[in-house]
Amino acid sequence: VRVADALEVPWPGGTWIVCNPPWCSFSGRRASSVRHATSGGWPSLHGLFLERVALHVGREGTGGVVLLPASVLELPSYGPLRARVTEHAALSAAPVELGEDAFPGIVEPAALLTLGPRRRGQRASDAPWRARPPDPLVEALASFPRLPAGTFADPGVHTGNCARALVRPCDQAHLPGLRQGRDLVAWRLGPPSARLDVHLEKADGRRFRIPPLEALQAFPVLLRQTADRPIAALHTAPTYFRNSLLAARDVNGLDPRVVAGVLNSGVLAAWHRAAHRDARQRAFPQVKVGHLAVAPFPIAHRREDPTLHDALAAAYGDGPAVERLVGAAFGVTTSRTGS
Repeated sequence: VRVADALEVPWPGGTWIVCNPPWCSFSGRRASSVRHATSGGWPSLHGLFLERVALHVGREGTGGVVLLPASVLELPSYGPLRARVTEHAALSAAPVELGEDAFPGIVEPAALLTLGPRRRGQRASDAPWRARPPDPLVEALASFPRLPAGTFADPGVHTGNCARALVRPCDQAHLPGLRQGRDLVAWRLGPPSARLDVHLEKADGRRFRIPPLEALQAFPVLLRQTADRPIAALHTAPTYFRNSLLAARDVNGLDPRVVAGVLNSGVLAAWHRAAHRDARQRAFPQVKVGHLAVAPFPIAHRREDPTLHDALAAAYGDGPAVERLVGAAFGVTTSRTGS
């Protein structure tokens, strides 16, 4: 057994590589601790190992099997890594999803990726690596419009390592309200469940972000970030909110009630779960800005169908009515989608 830094030493030629690399992601200030260069995307130690395996497989004409977090297969932030891997190797079999209970005490969904030599004429691609055939609903809605780039954002308060100091009880009335994910249910935004200490000063070792209140007030729609489907409400009585809530900007010509209504529909719920693997996981499913950016909408502007637009705006809060309108616009029955 040789003990060494596997990313620094040469690997034996002509060999297959079968490995379970360390799963470790680096972001923010931790990104500086990555000693090996990466070219875009989410920096991670397991990504560096996967890229090294692909280089070896491409050079030696052999193969490799790598145990990875399943998020590598589909997340947009891993797209640059998938592109680098496919510059040198190819998937020789469909990925195998192992689920959330494959290993005792590990809830992060795992997957096995099998690599082989590139085929002639193959191009590098950042496309997702699908472990299952495309869902019929995802294919049926593929031609519908998406909202303009930048519509959805994560502008809220990031507490960093100062959550205890920043997030204060509701009885501290001298501080402004702070909404959290729990304060939003479909169609309704409740009162803030906490207060925000806006007077906390930056100091060595403190990491947090408090955006200007006027910037947060400008978002007319909020969504829960910790959910297995889009859950939206109008941003009423606006105040500060944490990054457990995402937000949607005004879209020219679209009433915010239309945006929130479509997002709350059963069609979007079913599409979201079918299109995004991490929305199907039991442990900590999430709705991400990248998910929302590619979500289909019946219309992207009022002028495309003023009658539908105005009917959706008028039906806001009436779940069954919105369901019928959205289902008809997409050509999908609500019995097929659920809620």
